[in-house]
Amino acid sequence: MSNPSMNAGWYPAPDGSGHSWWWDGAQWMPPQVEASPIPPAGPGTLRLAIVVQVLLFASAALALATVAVEAFGIASVSDYLGGNDGATSTITTYDTLSAVVALLSLIVLVGTGILWAIWQYRLATQVLGRARRSPGWHAGSWFIPVVNWWFPYQNVSDLWRAAGRARPGWQIAWWGLWIASSVTGSISAQMSFRAQSLEEYLVAMIVSLLSSLLMLVAAIFAVRLVRQLTRAYA
Repeated sequence: MSNPSMNAGWYPAPDGSGHSWWWDGAQWMPPQVEASPIPPAGPGTLRLAIVVQVLLFASAALALATVAVEAFGIASVSDYLGGNDGATSTITTYDTLSAVVALLSLIVLVGTGILWAIWQYRLATQVLGRARRSPGWHAGSWFIPVVNWWFPYQNVSDLWRAAGRARPGWQIAWWGLWIASSVTGSISAQMSFRAQSLEEYLVAMIVSLLSSLLMLVAAIFAVRLVRQLTRAYA
């Protein structure tokens, strides 16, 4: 099935074995060629992976804090709507806590995203020609709208294959949780901005709590991914 017009990438093996082979634009590269030794990651990349994992743990901790704050806020608003006028003070406390946790979460998220992109870029430079996209795309696809819904997942999958490892089955769970968290977080923010009543704001808080729970689990999976993928390149 070789065709000179085919782009470089992974395709079903031409021998009908059911495996995936790499087509480099001129010839097929069977599994034993794909899994040939790659240069080990340097100490800088290994240290960067540790920092990324620490930030992911921080993201998980802040997601848990957000769940607690939102639960507190939901209880306070529910009390007020139930006729407890004294709940106004606890709602004010919720507003303060929510703003602080949201700011910290944003700072950690941005820092994690930037360092993750650098870490993934460095791994991709070790397997030039073995992945369907360049190192630049490995880093940049995280920040391009629409593209960032799927390209990063494909790129990480390519890194596993290029290292001669099978993509772990739980990777799709990590990605699904990350996408679900991002979508529900965006919905919650829009609902909060447009809320005209406490009842509407209460619904937004519930959606925010759900988003944070999803983020908490996604961050834990992400730590596992960074640790195991880095080891594959060490």
